Amino acid sequence: MFLIMVGFAVVVLIATSFCAIRSRKAAGSFEIHNIVVCDEVDGDMRPVGTASAFSYGTRQLCLWFDYSRAGDGENLRVRWYFRGRPVQSQEVVLEPGGGAKAFCLLLEDGSPLPTGPYSVRISLFDRVFSNTFFEISDQPGL
Repeated sequence: MFLIMVGFAVVVLIATSFCAIRSRKAAGSFEIHNIVVCDEVDGDMRPVGTASAFSYGTRQLCLWFDYSRAGDGENLRVRWYFRGRPVQSQEVVLEPGGGAKAFCLLLEDGSPLPTGPYSVRISLFDRVFSNTFFEISDQPGL
């Protein structure tokens, strides 16, 4: 019984060490730059209509950023929040090195996104790299 408990403890320590090494690797090398929320992305993969406040009637918003120093097989997660509650989550395996990515938020039925506060979080492994806040308002001029 004692040997089984010791064996289990060793397995748990090895698994925990592996996770810690992966987290440190992600935190120590991967970088994200130029994070923006925008209306859309053009044909050259550049953001169009960047802002932190958008008018009601908007049917789609995109998160755009560029990244560097990505390792092989790193899995990036983008999670969208509306009024503090998660509404959509997307994951993608990054190409090694650098590049640009865009993730879009829209409703399945194509209706306008509801008014209120939003945020979008970018994370890799267990590290949050960015929390970006924006709002959709029914006030004219936004």
